Amino acid sequence: MTSSEKLVFTQTVEALFVRALENRLTPACREHLRRAGLDLEQKLERTYTLEQWKEFLRIAAGHVYGGVPAEAAYYSLGERFMDAYFGTFFGRALLGVVRLAGPRRMLLRAAMGFRAGNNFSDVDIVERSPTSLEFRMNDVLADLPTFASGLLARAVELCGGWRVVAVPEEFDGTSATFHIRWSEVPVEAALSATGDGGVSRPRA
Repeated sequence: MTSSEKLVFTQTVEALFVRALENRLTPACREHLRRAGLDLEQKLERTYTLEQWKEFLRIAAGHVYGGVPAEAAYYSLGERFMDAYFGTFFGRALLGVVRLAGPRRMLLRAAMGFRAGNNFSDVDIVERSPTSLEFRMNDVLADLPTFASGLLARAVELCGGWRVVAVPEEFDGTSATFHIRWSEVPVEAALSATGDGGVSRPRA
């Protein structure tokens, strides 16, 4: 392990593979993950390499979303990751803050959230309007940028955004720029919000 090695922290792996996908991982999938370095029957490692994390995502996409186009599978994994991440100790504390801040402020402070989960993420943001911006990630954390699209879109929803779109462009295999836009939640949707403050929407 070198000081420049890209590492994903245990809370990131826990959020997706222990919390989000716990009941959807078949014995065959768990064995495949174990062979790849993720033994869910044992205590998680403190860190995993980015390449290990990407392999874990490939396995999950193939087993959990078998037959689904890869872009859609990764998008759903990103959504599930964000739901579960906000269920972790750090995520619950962060969610209370970002819900008060709203989508725009949350995205402007997103670098902090990403760096809590790994040692390499960096973002650059250009605001286009009060409800749209360009969001450049130096690393999209997966083979396909739709993983980051899913988690970014879901994060905006959890902060009060409505009809969210997060479109990746300029993907070079590592980095990408996402064009994110949303609407303010209409009154009728706000009135139907769930008890914990989130707008009810089924996860795939």
